[in-house]
Amino acid sequence: MKLIGLFLAFVLSSFAQEYAVVSNSLLDKLSPLQIKAIFLKKLTHINSKHIVPVNLPSSSNIRDNFEKELLHMSKKRLKSYWIKKHYLGVRPPVTMKSQKSALAFVKNVQGAITYVKIENIDESIKVLYKFSDGKSEK
Repeated sequence: MKLIGLFLAFVLSSFAQEYAVVSNSLLDKLSPLQIKAIFLKKLTHINSKHIVPVNLPSSSNIRDNFEKELLHMSKKRLKSYWIKKHYLGVRPPVTMKSQKSALAFVKNVQGAITYVKIENIDESIKVLYKFSDGKSEK
């Protein structure tokens, strides 16, 4: 029985989705802490460049994985965070309807940053950080 469990874990891990935090700017690779600070609007400039975080819709599985793996926050905790920030005049990141629209925004707005599936990235986009279901890497 233990062997079957190990086999299932191996098979399921081979289907893990890979994602990347991307930008079109001259930003270098980012650490998970920098990414978290950017998407929580605690870090708005890097090397004097204005950073514009772009979220996917809250119903997106990619966003769920991003929030879990890099922000380490539940939807409830994030909602509470943004309610508090609202009263301080800080708005959450802009939200795009799809990966395609988020990538179009990133390609056209200097300093924009988002997260998408690896397979949707082309040569005009710079990968700043990679992560997958349950794992992240530089």
